[in-house]
Formats: sequence, C-alpha cells, structure tokens
Amino acid sequence: MLIFVHGMLSNADVWRPIINYFNERNFSCKAVNLKEGLNLRKVHFQDYVDKVKAMTTEDDIVIGHSMGGLIVQKVAEEASIKGGVAICSAAPKGVKFRGGIVLSSAMYAPNVIMGRPFKEDYRYARKYMLVGIEEEKAKSIYEKLEKQSAIVTYELGMNRIAVDEKKVRCPLFFIATKQDGICTPELVKRLAEKYNAEYRLYDGCHHFFCNSNWRDIAEGIHNFITKHMK
Repeated sequence: MLIFVHGMLSNADVWRPIINYFNERNFSCKAVNLKEGLNLRKVHFQDYVDKVKAMTTEDDIVIGHSMGGLIVQKVAEEASIKGGVAICSAAPKGVKFRGGIVLSSAMYAPNVIMGRPFKEDYRYARKYMLVGIEEEKAKSIYEKLEKQSAIVTYELGMNRIAVDEKKVRCPLFFIATKQDGICTPELVKRLAEKYNAEYRLYDGCHHFFCNSNWRDIAEGIHNFITKHMK
C-alpha cells in the first residue's frame, strides 16, 4: 500500500489527484489526516509519527510532503517499511535551512508561547510556499490551509527533530521543486545526501499540488517504486 502524509498546514484531501493517479495504476492508497482526533494544543511531532507508524507495515511505501517528508524519515528510522518518498521535505536536526524563514516566523512567537494553534499569514505563505502562482489561485489555496499545532511548529522551526540515518534500512527518494522558498532544492539535496538517497528536481513551488506538473512528480515516484520495489 502507498500511504500519503500531508504537510503542516494541509490535510489528507490534498493528495486526491495523486491518489487517483496511482489507483488507476492498480495501487492501493491511503491518505492520513494527521490532525484528526488529536488536540492541537497538546500534540507533538512524535504523535504524528506514531500515528503513521500505527498504520504501516513492512510492505508499505510512505510518501510525505513538507512536514510529511520529515515524518517519512522518522518512520523509516523507527519502523520497518518498504520505502519512502519525501517531497519538498522539512529538515531533521543537523541539516540547516534558511535563517530568513526563522526570522520571518518570529512574529508568531506569542502563539507558540501560549500554545495557540495558528497558520502563517498570507504574505508569509505567498513568499515561501506559493511562489509563481497567480494571485487569485494563491489566495484560494491559502483559504484552504489549516491551523497547525504551535508545539509542532516550534519543533520544526527550531530544527529539533533528529533522525539517525544509520537506522534507515529502506530506499528513500527525495524530490525538490525549483521555486520552493521553504524547503529549497539545496536543502533537499543535502537531505538526500544524508541518506545516500536518490534526488530529483522538478519545476514548481512548495505547494506542488497546484501546479500542472504534479503529474510529472507522480510519474517520478512511480518510476522509483517500479525500479526499487516492484
């Protein structure tokens, strides 16, 4: 089975076109809704990892976007899975990302201190996530984004999640997009090097679901699965 894990401000529905793509190719698929049933004021990153681990077996391939990509890395470290794909992945501890993003996030410190779930404002999302998308479409995407746990946001923003690459035994595939302002191609390439994993760069921005080239990325994942795991 292919198990799809969404990013920080998203939900399981975002995977629908990609799941349709793989269903048409006779894959069984399931998209995880990470926040469902959890208290966003108390949830930690490891709670999301545990949720995904609880539904995976050694025959499954876990595919994650953004924060979901880091969840893929943790699941591969802590459990036995067939393989993992990380798209525009967040970074584990020790792999540094752009300092400007941390500084831009400083305005949300009161939410983190108070433990209030929140989502970044439109200007932030536009600058880092929705690059190169026409304004009307970008606003429509932003309206569908959801609040996230302040605790999880802090853990990711402060680069607190460690992954021991020596414990990862399955093949991994890292995908970057050229206009990603959060998980830049340089960052994602360093992640691939950490695991001695396959890496590929595509057109598009961090929110690749809205680009016409999502199908190219799906085909790249399909090729990876066919090459390594079928």
